[in-house]
Amino acid sequence: MSSRENKITKISIIILMMLALFLSVKYYKVSDDFDNYIEVSELENKILDSQLTEILHKYDSISAKSKIDSLKFYNLINSNKSRSSISNTTKFNSIEDSIVSYAKKQQANVVVLNKKKPNAVYLKLLPKTDKLSALNISAKGVKIYSDNYSLKDSKIQQLRVCFTLEENQLVKSGEKTIYVQIVNPKNQIISVGNTFLESDTNIKLQYSAFVNANYQKYDTDVCTYVNLEQKKTIKGKYKINIYHEFVKIGTTDFEY
Repeated sequence: MSSRENKITKISIIILMMLALFLSVKYYKVSDDFDNYIEVSELENKILDSQLTEILHKYDSISAKSKIDSLKFYNLINSNKSRSSISNTTKFNSIEDSIVSYAKKQQANVVVLNKKKPNAVYLKLLPKTDKLSALNISAKGVKIYSDNYSLKDSKIQQLRVCFTLEENQLVKSGEKTIYVQIVNPKNQIISVGNTFLESDTNIKLQYSAFVNANYQKYDTDVCTYVNLEQKKTIKGKYKINIYHEFVKIGTTDFEY
């Protein structure tokens, strides 16, 4: 009887030890997964915070520039009015009337009054083509600081590219897919994942990133982030090309 009880006790101890070992392994795996999740979440939060700061900075810059341009243009009109011999019987009912009168005298082309922003009025010439055009192209290197990247690392991990799709009443409204192509100083196209676009006529376009923009025939600001290949990220002058439907609509240089 005593031998049987000892045997049952040993079996129970073995079962408890196996159960404890299983729970320990399970706890370790869950703990490790949780730590990885926290690390990834913190990295994503840092990236989002960096992107939000850049967006707010660009918005403030555009707002300030718009106010300055509006003031300069208004002063130009007033200066022109004071130098011109205008009849005393000529009266303008509003600032818009004076702008139209000034534009008719100074420009032979068609003039469009853009009133998107209530605090600014712009004079623009209508483009004579139905193709998109990318203006004000700019690029800025981005470093992501985290436990995975050393503060001493001089290389950038991303390139933030911003541009403006020019107002064009001849272009159809809707979502436009814009492709960004980054060419390094060795004339190598940076393309993580070997991204290609091919037309029905077998024309191939290798691009670095793409972005969808909701274009409504007015100036549309667009920004996107391009992941860089570290082995192709070198010092020197980069070429940034902007494409839409295999047509280059803008280009600029970036010094790194």
